[in-house]
Amino acid sequence: MNVHTFLHTILSKAKADIAALNKTMASTDSILTTAVLNDSTTSSSLNASVMDTQPENKSKGYLGMIVAMFLLALVFNISALVMIIKSSKSHKWSAFYRLMVALNITDLFGSVTGFPVLLATYANDVQWQGGQPVCDYTGYMISFVFLSSASLIGAMSTERFIGVWFPFYYNSGNKEKRTNFILGGIWVSAAVIGLLPILGFGEYVLQYPGTWCFYNFRATVLGDKVYAYLYSVIWLLIIFCTILFNVLVIVKLILRRIKSKDKKKENSKAKRNELYSIILLVVIVIVTATCGVPLAIRAIVNESGSAQDDNADLHASRMATFNMILDPLVYILFRRENLEWLFRFVRKTRGMPEKPSENSSTVSGKTDETTKSATNLESVHPEISESETKY
Repeated sequence: MNVHTFLHTILSKAKADIAALNKTMASTDSILTTAVLNDSTTSSSLNASVMDTQPENKSKGYLGMIVAMFLLALVFNISALVMIIKSSKSHKWSAFYRLMVALNITDLFGSVTGFPVLLATYANDVQWQGGQPVCDYTGYMISFVFLSSASLIGAMSTERFIGVWFPFYYNSGNKEKRTNFILGGIWVSAAVIGLLPILGFGEYVLQYPGTWCFYNFRATVLGDKVYAYLYSVIWLLIIFCTILFNVLVIVKLILRRIKSKDKKKENSKAKRNELYSIILLVVIVIVTATCGVPLAIRAIVNESGSAQDDNADLHASRMATFNMILDPLVYILFRRENLEWLFRFVRKTRGMPEKPSENSSTVSGKTDETTKSATNLESVHPEISESETKY
């Protein structure tokens, strides 16, 4: 009996010790778990802080770039307008310069109406402001400006093409009225096409990275898909015609220079104007193709169901936006007066004598025979006289 009591006491004490040990281990586990959780919370807080800081720093960097682009667009477009107005006595507001002024006004309008929304978005840490109404407004302005600018450049190319290849038709009728009618038609057509998504045919959606709105080129609804294809195809068709007409004009001007190389009666001023035209046209072709084609192609690629590439879409949209800066810059840098100065400078640097036709005293001392030759040349090639006025 005593043995039994002794064993029972030992077993009870062992159970008590085991229970105490289990309690201690549970307490230790609880402390360790709490520490781990605290560690995780601290780590998560730090990661969240980094994630919050990175977009803020990135947005500040982009904000400076956007402000610079906005100022450049204003300065270049206003400068180009002032230059065209100041030289109105020489170009006499020909069709080319009327369309050029319209292009500068359109690009300036796009800069003034579009960039402030972009600035407000980046100033608020890349958070879209204004909801769908502002998205519709931004999408409409971007669609209108992109389509209008491409159409105006296309109209300038068409005007040059007709003037060089069909001079008799080009010089018939009231050119000023015809140009104004075409200009009004371009603006009205672009305004109507841009308004369709707001009326229900198509839609404007927020595009990556949430800083700009454009028509939905990943649409699933039939009407939205049709509008996306319609806009993209029209845009690409205009750019294609622009490139085609410019290439044909360049070919025509080169052929004319080759044919008239041995003709002593060839007007040297007309030859220089043709050379200036070729240079300007080549630059316009490069700028138009580089800036406009990528976004239009990306829109069609996205609508066709290809893999989504937000970065490619963003880069393409930025290239299209740069067109508002490059259009006036092309005119400022490659206008006839600047090219004439450049050629004179190159000839002077190389020690080459200045051409007599570039000297005003020589021009004023032309003989009657030379004047008659130039008149005969214009009667054979009336488009040359017209090109001198345009460029």
